[in-house]
Amino acid sequence: MKKTSLLLISILLLIFLAACSNSEQGATQNESSVGKTKTFTTDSGDKVEVPVNPQRIVVLHPAYVGALIKFGHMPVGVSYYVDQDEVLNKATEGIVRIDPEKVESITNLKPDLIIATATEPNLNKYKQIAATVTFDSMISTYKDNTRLLGELVGEEEQAQSWLKEWQETMAQDAVEYEGLIKGKTLSIFQSSPKGLISFNTDYGRGGEILYDGYGFVQPEALAEITKDQFNVTLSNEDLPKYVGDFIILATIGNEPAPVTDTAVWKNSKAVQEGKVIKLDLSVTRYNDPISLEAQRDIIKEQLDNMK
Repeated sequence: MKKTSLLLISILLLIFLAACSNSEQGATQNESSVGKTKTFTTDSGDKVEVPVNPQRIVVLHPAYVGALIKFGHMPVGVSYYVDQDEVLNKATEGIVRIDPEKVESITNLKPDLIIATATEPNLNKYKQIAATVTFDSMISTYKDNTRLLGELVGEEEQAQSWLKEWQETMAQDAVEYEGLIKGKTLSIFQSSPKGLISFNTDYGRGGEILYDGYGFVQPEALAEITKDQFNVTLSNEDLPKYVGDFIILATIGNEPAPVTDTAVWKNSKAVQEGKVIKLDLSVTRYNDPISLEAQRDIIKEQLDNMK
């Protein structure tokens, strides 16, 4: 009996010591990476020395927040524009909001890494605070951003895994809706006081899912005018030229869309056949992993009702 008890105690002690050793080794590895840097190449080809293990990240555009959080890296500060998006606002609860124009507020957070857009006017000031990485939405798709952000914070495997799973999900959805959407065109319109704003295929508002994921294409005329720019403003009278077999109509909340009261809208085939997907910009504006997952649920529910 005593030998059995001693053997059991010895085994438990060995397990405990092994666990402690692994924990200490992990802590040592994390500590050893603090202060070290690596060279990161931005989507525009710039090379930036960044921390290997950034501890205090500030993100100055909402589009680059979701991937970091998805991969377990909570920023210490984010642009206050995240408050306009329900999905990202919830995901960043408790994180300090920053006005990118107020450079001092960024300095006060003592960041070791700043993420911004390539068109940000205060880039030179940011670079004096900490290593600053930029993204250019005219160059990179959401897939590029996801991969690069994963690489930036040392989560390449997580990023590749998410992209692989997402592509598989998109392929499954495309098969599910093939009878409804195969060979069909789709136009994305956002209501505005000046008329309709139409978007290209890679600027949120469901585009990444419906075009890249499910296989919709833009009407030729719309593809032509949006190929070199994010969006274009159209008059209501332009609608017949650019409308597709399906329409996305994006508004903020329940705000009215004046175009829906016009004859050109009511007479369009997509409207008459009930092929209009309504999206609320407060949950569908961006194209990061967290936002896309939420958008998919919204879009699928409406496509299901069209079958």
